[in-house]
Amino acid sequence: MRRRSRSGKLVIAGREVSINAPGLKQIKRPDRIDLYWVKDEAPLFADYQPATVRIHVDMSDPQALEKIEKICRHEQDAMLLWLDDASRNDKERLKPKFNGTFGSLCDLYESDEESGFADLQENTKLSYQDSLRIIRSDIGLRRIDRVAPKYFRTCYRAWRMPAQKGGEERVRRAYGAIGQIKILLGYGIEANHFPIHCERLLKAMSKMRFAKNPPRGVTMTFEQAKSIVAAALEVGDTSTAIVQALQYECFLRQTDIIGKWKVEPNTYVLKPGEIRRGKKVWHGMTIGMILNEEKLLRVRTSKTAQFVAHAVEKCELVRMCLEKLSSANPEQPVACRSDGLPWIDHRDFGKQWRSYANKAGVPQNVWNMDNRASGITEATAAGAAHDDLASGAAHASKGTTRKIYMRGAKEISERVQLARQESRKRKSGLIANDRAE
Repeated sequence: MRRRSRSGKLVIAGREVSINAPGLKQIKRPDRIDLYWVKDEAPLFADYQPATVRIHVDMSDPQALEKIEKICRHEQDAMLLWLDDASRNDKERLKPKFNGTFGSLCDLYESDEESGFADLQENTKLSYQDSLRIIRSDIGLRRIDRVAPKYFRTCYRAWRMPAQKGGEERVRRAYGAIGQIKILLGYGIEANHFPIHCERLLKAMSKMRFAKNPPRGVTMTFEQAKSIVAAALEVGDTSTAIVQALQYECFLRQTDIIGKWKVEPNTYVLKPGEIRRGKKVWHGMTIGMILNEEKLLRVRTSKTAQFVAHAVEKCELVRMCLEKLSSANPEQPVACRSDGLPWIDHRDFGKQWRSYANKAGVPQNVWNMDNRASGITEATAAGAAHDDLASGAAHASKGTTRKIYMRGAKEISERVQLARQESRKRKSGLIANDRAE
């Protein structure tokens, strides 16, 4: 078998040097050069994995040349061995290895079946992966044993900077990445990867304070919610329209409508309404849960596992969509793409929703996630009993309803002040009458 060589030049430790590394590929970025080992393009290697391997080295290190060549030779030899016996088990070779850096700890945490990451829900995994990408990109090459705790303040400030000059600071992004570092350090202790240094950093970070975004205070109005429903119905997208309607009118979380994907073994028997796609099975709200004789939607919420029931015929926005729903397939997902299949994740759905929100003139600072709290706020302002709201929203207590989900209900204050003033007038009248007698 032919052995390819890849020679070229790199700038290492401030000087240009020649390098001979099979499969090496350089990709120029605006502010750096990324290095990869790339598999042979010959048809013989079409099924070989991995196709590429990112090479993480510090280009200011004089030993970087030796490390790059060593990695490329290792990957090249493994590819050639695979060709000799393509049926052999490559699991051990492909498994991430800990090399003392934050980047390798990220890889291990994400791939280890015994880590906490493996038990996360799919939407939470996506959020964690966003933070993991930031950590890999910005401090992935940093060795854990050589980092001082105060360095994380520098990271936080950098991650908080606006994406564009004059834009808003990205506090949520920065706080999320710092939180992810704490999770990684905890995993490092559990998995015995530099446990002493992970514990040292984690202990120090527990005493450090990083600002986080205040609770959301933006409220979606009924008119805005209605306009989004109308925009979706105008183009025949009944699915997105009714998801918007149910979130606002029935105080439902997006996840409880669009459903979730979960990895299940091939032996798993699908329940009514579930859909399999490869190793994953989807479970979520189906048309039959809405179009029933009682016209009563019953949902077990994902967060508290409590059942809630909503009379959908009494919901104004839902009624706008009901007559356009087809009962031909009761197991059809309520939230689905144009091909009738469930959304891959909440982000894909969010892009669709945002397009209708933009069309309806809803400001960018109003998010889909504001639906639930905004619906509760509107109901509170209208005088709905807190007991009823706590039940309809599946809250464990009325305190949760009051503390988290009532946003700027001006009408509450107005009703309170009006009641106080009327009471004062009554008392004043009684006192005046007593004096007159």
